[in-house]
Amino acid sequence: MMDGNFDNIDFDASFEDTFNPDPTLAELIETLAKLPPLEYEQKREAFAKEHKIRVSVLDAEIEKHRPKNEAVKSETCAFEEVTPSDDPVDGAVLLNEIVRQIERFCVLPEHAAPLMAAWIVHAWAHDTADISPVLAFTSPEKRCGKSTAMSVVHALAPKAEIAANITAAVMFRLIERHKPTLLIDEADTFLEAREEMRGMINGGHNRQLAFVWRCEGDDHEPKRFNVWAPKAVAMIGNLPDTLEDRALVVQLKRKEGHEIVERMNAKRVNELKFVRRLAARWVADNEIKLSNADPDVPVELNDRAQDNSRCLCAIADAAGGAWPTRIRAALVGMAAARAGDEPKSKGVMLLTDIADILERWKGDRITSADLVTELVAIEDGPWAVWKAGEPITTRMVASLLKPYDVRPERDMHKRFYSVAALRGAVGRYAL
Repeated sequence: MMDGNFDNIDFDASFEDTFNPDPTLAELIETLAKLPPLEYEQKREAFAKEHKIRVSVLDAEIEKHRPKNEAVKSETCAFEEVTPSDDPVDGAVLLNEIVRQIERFCVLPEHAAPLMAAWIVHAWAHDTADISPVLAFTSPEKRCGKSTAMSVVHALAPKAEIAANITAAVMFRLIERHKPTLLIDEADTFLEAREEMRGMINGGHNRQLAFVWRCEGDDHEPKRFNVWAPKAVAMIGNLPDTLEDRALVVQLKRKEGHEIVERMNAKRVNELKFVRRLAARWVADNEIKLSNADPDVPVELNDRAQDNSRCLCAIADAAGGAWPTRIRAALVGMAAARAGDEPKSKGVMLLTDIADILERWKGDRITSADLVTELVAIEDGPWAVWKAGEPITTRMVASLLKPYDVRPERDMHKRFYSVAALRGAVGRYAL
């Protein structure tokens, strides 16, 4: 008889209760076969290691024990199959309806609802895009509406799967097999420490680069997995820098007493099925147009933000009505609102203050000593107490400027910087 200790597998109590006091391996495999595919994926490696069997052998046994119709269901019907609406759909009406449903349940900052609506349609039209921005909900504290916002997206997006504390191994297999809309909740509890997962999310931003290689099977053969799928993330605090650059960030706050919205719950998923049907029909009718779109994007946005905006602008242009103007105004407005909140690197902080110094500087060069003097004199600036309460030095300034290809030069008397070189770095990185 086999040992019945499953501490490392972490079965739910409902499954533990079905075990005999001293189950055989065959009985345990029968129980495993009853698990949903995603839950089995999370437990298979630990189970195989516990019982000293190869994962591939376990997979084969599980398939034998699953009912034939259940095996087919796990491969092809793990997510709802949405039947498109019978009648053609007006794109502007669709986006307006999605905004209305979002605002029923969520208290949001200005510009967020139309961006969320366009992103949800992007999830339906995902394969028509080359760049897929992550939809990110952040907040300074708990109880700011992140889970509600994710639940609304879950009810409106295609094949939506909420995955809190998902592992990287499950994530790329889930995407490869089902191509869901992946909703990663409570990311603050695990994302920062999981470099591999951040890399997958970042890599999945660009369709051309949305692949990872992993060893698979008993022979550890290299296999390429696709990580191209729409993704949303919710977390307390700030996103990792590389992820924030690839995201549409909605910063949530706790609602005030006068802000009243409906409660989001599980029954709303069926209630909102008509919206999913409308989205499926509109995307089916406009797939070619979206695939061939080359929309104008707001020049006010930086390069990466322009990349992120392309799929949303393409959807707005195809929808028509007020949406081409509305979505671009929302993109610019959201970027402007966040501009003062984005943390700057030390180098960009330095270049920003150098830009102010150069505004009043006469001549085509500035000595290292004069530059330090000007920086230290900035009222409320960090440079007078830069390190251990001491002012920044010429050597420290040179070190901060080096990555921007700005280096001090030397004549017979002093070290100096070319004002033209400083202006070039300021123009590229600080303006």
